[in-house]
Amino acid sequence: MINIYLEQIDKLEKNTRIAFTKRYPLFLSPVLGTKRLLRVLYYRFNSDFKIQKSKNFCHTNLVEHSSPLFRKFNKVELDEGKIKNINLAIKNLDGIVIPPGKVFSFWKLVGRPSSKKGYKNGLVLSNGNLKEDIGGGLCQLSNLIAYMFACTECEFIERKHHSRDVFPDNNRAVPFASGATVFFNLIDLKVKNTYNFPIVLKLRTTDTQLRGSIGSAITLNHSVKIEETDAVFIKSNKNKIYRCNTLQRVFYEKYTRERIKEYPLWINVAQVMYDEKEIKVPILVSTHLYLNQSSQNTL
Repeated sequence: MINIYLEQIDKLEKNTRIAFTKRYPLFLSPVLGTKRLLRVLYYRFNSDFKIQKSKNFCHTNLVEHSSPLFRKFNKVELDEGKIKNINLAIKNLDGIVIPPGKVFSFWKLVGRPSSKKGYKNGLVLSNGNLKEDIGGGLCQLSNLIAYMFACTECEFIERKHHSRDVFPDNNRAVPFASGATVFFNLIDLKVKNTYNFPIVLKLRTTDTQLRGSIGSAITLNHSVKIEETDAVFIKSNKNKIYRCNTLQRVFYEKYTRERIKEYPLWINVAQVMYDEKEIKVPILVSTHLYLNQSSQNTL
C-alpha cells in the first residue's frame, strides 16, 4: 500500500498544470455558471434523483452518528454561522426517503446557499486555504452524511475528500477522511441506494451536537463499520507531509459481533497543513521508502 501512496504523492507534486480559469480569471464566473447550470438541468430531468420526504416512515436505524458543532480551532461567530447554515440545509434533507435504485444528491436537495436564503458566513477550505464564505461549514454536514452512508451497503456515485489535512486530531471519533467535501454544485455527494428496500435520512442539531441516522423498515442481521488500515504520515522529497490511509467496510454479525467480511472502500492522501510538531506518530520519509523499494526490486 505504501507504493500506492507514493505514486499518488508523486502525481500530486508533479502536477504543475495551471487551470484555464486561473490563467484567465475573467472567465471563472461564466465557466462555473455554465457547469452549474448543466448540473442543475441534469438533476432536474434525471429520474434517478427523484426522491422526496415522508413524515410517516417507520424505521429502525441502520447507522447513527454525531459530531460536535463547536471546534476549538474556530472563531465562535464562525461556528454560529456554520450552525445556522447546517440547520437551513437540514430543512431540505431531514426525512428524505431514498427508494431502491435512486440516488441521493446533497446539492440537488440543499440547493445553492445564499444570503437571501438566510445563509451566513462560515469557514470553508478553498485551494488549501481557510477562509470565510456564505454557506461555510456545510462540509461538516456532508461529512456526517457520507460517513453514515459508508456504514451501509450503498454505492458512492460521487464523493471527494479534502486534499488537505487542516487540523491535527482532537478526540477524533471516526477514521481520517471518512467524510466528503462539497462545493456547490460542482463537487457533490451522490449515493445510490443499492438495497432492495427504501431507506430514510434523519438529521437534527442539539445545543452542542449535529446528529443523524439512516434507517429502514427492514431489520438486518448484520452491521457495517468503517475501519482504517495502513495509516501513515509520509514526508515527500519536497519536504511536504502527507497523511495517508485506506478505509474498508467491515461487516459484523449483529448479535455475536463476529467479523463476516470486509472490502476496501477508499484510499486517501492529503497534504498536512499544520505544524509537524502536532503529529504524534513517526513520519516516514519518502526517499528512504524509495531506496527500500529499489533494494527489494534488485533482490
